[in-house]
Amino acid sequence: MKEYQFSRPPDGDRSQGWALLSVCWAFVAAALVSTILRVWVRVKLTRNLGWDDHHMIIAMTTTIIGAGLITAEVIAGGLGRHSYYLQPSQRRLFAALGWSDWIQTFITLMFTKISIAIFLLRIVDRRKVRMAMHALIGCLVLFTAVFVCLFLGVCRPLKAYWNTGMEAVCFSDQVFENIVIAQGVLSIITDLICAAFPVFFLRGLQVSLRTKIGLCLLMGLGLITAVCCAVRTALSGAVKSPDVTWDIAATVAWRLPEVNIGIVCANAPALRPIYLYFQGRLASQQSTSRTAYSKNQMLENSGRRKGQSDLENGDSNATSGSVGTAETAVSYEMGIVGLSKDSN
Repeated sequence: MKEYQFSRPPDGDRSQGWALLSVCWAFVAAALVSTILRVWVRVKLTRNLGWDDHHMIIAMTTTIIGAGLITAEVIAGGLGRHSYYLQPSQRRLFAALGWSDWIQTFITLMFTKISIAIFLLRIVDRRKVRMAMHALIGCLVLFTAVFVCLFLGVCRPLKAYWNTGMEAVCFSDQVFENIVIAQGVLSIITDLICAAFPVFFLRGLQVSLRTKIGLCLLMGLGLITAVCCAVRTALSGAVKSPDVTWDIAATVAWRLPEVNIGIVCANAPALRPIYLYFQGRLASQQSTSRTAYSKNQMLENSGRRKGQSDLENGDSNATSGSVGTAETAVSYEMGIVGLSKDSN
């Protein structure tokens, strides 16, 4: 950790910390609610909890840890205040907590995007597409491992990163900034791939236009994360600022929506069955002539994907009420496809 000669800031001892905490926990709360709803849908409605859900639970756990680190940075480490007014012990604590928070961010983003990739694997059975998704997962793991290792080697010995006066070999501030920028650029690329992927695989899929539009819109929400990441990356120069506790507040403010809105957007496609479930309950009370999406009907429809028992038993009446394999898979995972109107 370098020692700097701080000059008195003209705006005095101001703090952005409490505003950061408000933003932090608001976004974390939204991500937590969406994750809880996702798990509830998969356990109670569609009954198909999978590996994508497990990865999302891990991502949610690590982002809560990150929120705890940011809280400690604000309360004890001086995040959001000018470094001039901080004690040396506060600056050391800030450096240690900030280093940990960057690693948490890399890991959370990785698990979130792996969850998206596994979700897509659940609704696509084309070999080339599945190979592309597995390649994406492999790249996410590899890139994250590289960036975490780089952060672990930022100083030798590592504790010299937050302790002054130690003899150590450390990355220069410019190298540290380049690492953050490289991670941001790769994160933007993977965000765009995850958002654009449905457009490519749905082109040749035999599903309804409504299904295609719904899936594209829901998965395309990841573009919001890409925008947040782009702004955060553009502000990466703050990591080498002498007054880093003040200047990096803007970077943290954009990193929070990048991570937590990313979780919300990744959960959004899996929450569609909630809408159908409650829409069905209301519709069934108003008119029996309209299509109703009750819980039992939705579970029956999703069950077609697991067994396709009616078709396997040769029931000709089931053919007209069933959907194609691809469309049934999308319906099962997202609840986008509506049930056919009751002939009675």
